[in-house]
Amino acid sequence: MKLGIITRPNEKGQIVIPKEMRRVLGIGTKDSLHLFVRGGGLFIQPISDVVPKIGNADNYLKVLERTRGAWGKAKKIGEKQKRAVELAASQARKKAW
Repeated sequence: MKLGIITRPNEKGQIVIPKEMRRVLGIGTKDSLHLFVRGGGLFIQPISDVVPKIGNADNYLKVLERTRGAWGKAKKIGEKQKRAVELAASQARKKAW
C-alpha cells in the first residue's frame, strides 16, 4: 500500500491540505468542500456548484425550475404525459416501501 502525505490536526482539529493536492483537485481559497465519513475514513471532495442560502434569489429559482419534477406546471404539451409516468413511478416506489 502506497502512503500519501501524513499530517496531524492542530489543537483546533484543523488540518492543512498540501498545496500539490489542492492543485491536482483544483481547490481554491473560495471553493467549498464536502467532508464525509465512509468505511472508517474521512473523505474530502471539492464542490463545484453550490447555491448560496443568502444572496441571489435567481440562483435558487433556477434550481427549482430544473428540479420541478412532477409538481411543476407543464410548459409543453408532451410534459403532461411525462408527468403522468413520473407520478406513476413515484407511487410504485412508495408502495414498495
